[in-house]
Amino acid sequence: MMKEEFPRERTSGLQVFPSPADGACAAENPPALIWLPLPSDKNDTVLYRCTVTDARDNPVYSCEVYGNTAVPDRLPEAGQYFWDVEAVETGVKRGKQSFFVTEDAVSTVRPTADGILAGLPDERPRHLFTKAEIPAILAAHPEELETLRRNIASAYPDGLPDRPMFHRDPDALPYREYFGRFRDFCDRNLVACALGYHLLNDEEAGQFAKKLFLHLCDWNPSGPCSLCGPWGDEVGLSMARCLPAVFDLLYPLLTEKERRYGAETVALYADQCERRLNSLNYSQNPGSSHAGRLPAYLGEAALSLWGCGIVPEATLRRWLDKAVSIYNGVFPYFGGADGSWAEGTFYSTSYTKWYLPFFSAVSRFSGHSWLERPFYRNFARYLLHFALPHYEIHPFGDGYWCTPDSPEWPGFFAQNPFRTYAQISGLPDALVLDRRLAAPELFKLHLLDVFLPVFCASDSRTAPVTDADTFPDSGFVSLHSDHADSENDLHLMARASRFGPGSHRHPDNGGFALFCGGTALLTPSGYFGRQYGSAHHMRWLNTTKAHNALLIDGIGQDWKNFRHTGEIFSCTIDEDGCRTAVLDLTASYPMLTKWIRTFRMTCTTDGHTVTIEDTVEADHPVTVTYPLHTLSEPEAWEDGFRVIRNGCTMTVTPEEGQYVSRTITDKYDVDLNEGEPEEYHVTMPQQYHVYFETGKKKTHCLKMTIKVTEKGVHP
Repeated sequence: MMKEEFPRERTSGLQVFPSPADGACAAENPPALIWLPLPSDKNDTVLYRCTVTDARDNPVYSCEVYGNTAVPDRLPEAGQYFWDVEAVETGVKRGKQSFFVTEDAVSTVRPTADGILAGLPDERPRHLFTKAEIPAILAAHPEELETLRRNIASAYPDGLPDRPMFHRDPDALPYREYFGRFRDFCDRNLVACALGYHLLNDEEAGQFAKKLFLHLCDWNPSGPCSLCGPWGDEVGLSMARCLPAVFDLLYPLLTEKERRYGAETVALYADQCERRLNSLNYSQNPGSSHAGRLPAYLGEAALSLWGCGIVPEATLRRWLDKAVSIYNGVFPYFGGADGSWAEGTFYSTSYTKWYLPFFSAVSRFSGHSWLERPFYRNFARYLLHFALPHYEIHPFGDGYWCTPDSPEWPGFFAQNPFRTYAQISGLPDALVLDRRLAAPELFKLHLLDVFLPVFCASDSRTAPVTDADTFPDSGFVSLHSDHADSENDLHLMARASRFGPGSHRHPDNGGFALFCGGTALLTPSGYFGRQYGSAHHMRWLNTTKAHNALLIDGIGQDWKNFRHTGEIFSCTIDEDGCRTAVLDLTASYPMLTKWIRTFRMTCTTDGHTVTIEDTVEADHPVTVTYPLHTLSEPEAWEDGFRVIRNGCTMTVTPEEGQYVSRTITDKYDVDLNEGEPEEYHVTMPQQYHVYFETGKKKTHCLKMTIKVTEKGVHP
């Protein structure tokens, strides 16, 4: 019989990345120790012993846990440490690995369920804020309160939503259209009116929220509103997200019978959150996009229901323990200590909002905050590179074309992604944007974090934004001509990530985008179409051809292969001011023995130049196709092309490489509306595509030169 061994590599794109990696520096003290469990451990059933020793082999920490995460006490000093994991029953060991704790590692204290419950006040409301905290909130948010008043006024004409019938009535509003509208009722109107009841002393808003809350409680949580059913989970996600906080806010308005009814509904959704997390074995497989928000909803339900007498305290404690364990350890899976988010900007702005009400409650009740951890401290720095509000689009990943006001997904690109994170970072530019974006005409989706008590980190260690920044945890590079000159800044973004394609990530390692003053010059291409999973989405947007990366003999990266990854070699500014980033994309192309892509940006008073150098090697002759995509119609220009957009002029010229053809087209390979009913066809801005193709060679040395002149100056 073969001896059981710890796996050395991930076998699924859903699995954790072991951390700290062998020889890595931990960004915080103590670090979360995360490992790939034994293959037989299908649902946290194996008892592990995790040990830490110092450089002199002295024991520092030891614990026994079910699961694949351990968080030691604070390690005593900077230096080298070693850690190992052993299956207690069989004695199988993974083997020692080293990591380093540096003097500047962020010191954090993890919250505990017991500590949170010990500080839970016996009053209502308590979850988002208490009565005593309201005066300070009112003083801090006068403009946001005016927006809240407009939200409340707009809620009344909407009335109550119709029940979903897409699960059994072919003539009913379909799922995609239904859940988009449902968010208006639940995430927007319900939350706004419940907030208005306390913050504005608006009794009418409170009574309307109560009516809407009980109306939603009347719907069967096991039907099309379920988190776990076969009809899609978006309606259930809104219910699980909003009902715990709204139940707490409306508690004084509810009769005893209504409280019981509301509490039982909240509990049903919490049970579904727990079942779904368990079915995924989330601590081992946190790469499920939708499930990443469920731990917060589970924890919120536990806090909201505590003391109601409806759910046994043992159950509520189990829910809270699970949420706390996840946020102490494997979360955020799609983010890292550098503050970046692998699913791209569009998803980062929402997925870093969902959990903020729970985080705020935990911080206030326990005195310790997850927001002290490096990811949350650094997230605003990532946003300052990739989520600037004046940019036309925001690569990378699904939804890159959306803005906060997009009618396609209103508010999902958070209207103010900087809220909370700007304060934590202390970065001046982030603080300016936070105030500028604080009070839109209407709050569209993320209302639960608007009026949270302000949190500030105990000290600010966020690195300043520079003109050549890299985010290796998620795999992004950002080169600027001058990030402080937002009107004229030439900005190149590129991706080379250990997160291969899948979920909301495209097969685009090596892909890039280029902006001038926020104007998009070279971009990804494609859309969802009507919805995620449309023919256009899956067969165009989710192909390498739709992005500014290479095809080899017409073949790109495999959207289903999580091992198609990239790596950032370097990102620097030399003494002459040249910004350079070097990426290794070889792992994304099994037909190649090498693909190294180098970006160089040089800046002058007359304009800026980006050169892209590609070294491509194979063990047999191959053809390279070089796609580039734009949002304005390109015109042929010498051997390349020219684009004039919003006063910016860009010329693209192939300097080196055996190119045999250049094609310019405005056609996708798969139409935007293919396969969708005519009444649900969508219209999106036109995009354009340029393809350069080479002859066959074993080794290709390609060089593309991009010149961007000052606005209004044409070559």
